[in-house]
Amino acid sequence: MTPAQKKEYMSTYIKNQEGGYTHKQLKALSFEEVKEIFEATMRKVQSFVLMDYELEDQRLKRAEPKAEELSQEQLHQMMMVIPIEEKIIRVRGHTEAYQTFDDMLKKFDRDDLDKLWNLVKERFRTTEPTEDKARELWVELKRLFELDDNDTLWKLQRYMHDPLNWWLYDTCGVYHVSIERGHDIYMLVEKDYPLTKALITLMLCNKLRVDQYSDMA
Repeated sequence: MTPAQKKEYMSTYIKNQEGGYTHKQLKALSFEEVKEIFEATMRKVQSFVLMDYELEDQRLKRAEPKAEELSQEQLHQMMMVIPIEEKIIRVRGHTEAYQTFDDMLKKFDRDDLDKLWNLVKERFRTTEPTEDKARELWVELKRLFELDDNDTLWKLQRYMHDPLNWWLYDTCGVYHVSIERGHDIYMLVEKDYPLTKALITLMLCNKLRVDQYSDMA
């Protein structure tokens, strides 16, 4: 990455982990100042043991029944899906319709998604995007179609706690797992992703949410 791209990446990481900096504040700092804060934040995250995560993990281990102890009724109850009320998205023009990645997934079918990935992959085959929204689209599509076990996203699972939502966009076949803090995971239904046992348990406890009952759900 160029120095400007590195600074943008480090600023985004700092904002997500620290929460005490605004984009404007970080933009006003020099590259070296942002790098110093970034490295301090990295050390803090890597050495920090989230106490409530450990307690929750212990609680889940105590409460979680072994697979052979689950009755058919319990299994059925865990796997139930919850229909939600249909939401009407009001937009004033094409650009406002896709302000976020999940807005796009709600409107696309799988063929649209595949074509978009091929277009984006071809467009950024030799150089990565620098504009924020283009980069966000590139990163999320790459995570969907080209799984990387070393992606930082999978290490952030340890910070995902209730309240947690697990959605299915069945027109394009994508799961969306999110928390209020802002962590989002998008997954194609037919691919395997490195989810932790704790996160899978939370997903099952919260149940899958869909706009309507479908064969895919």
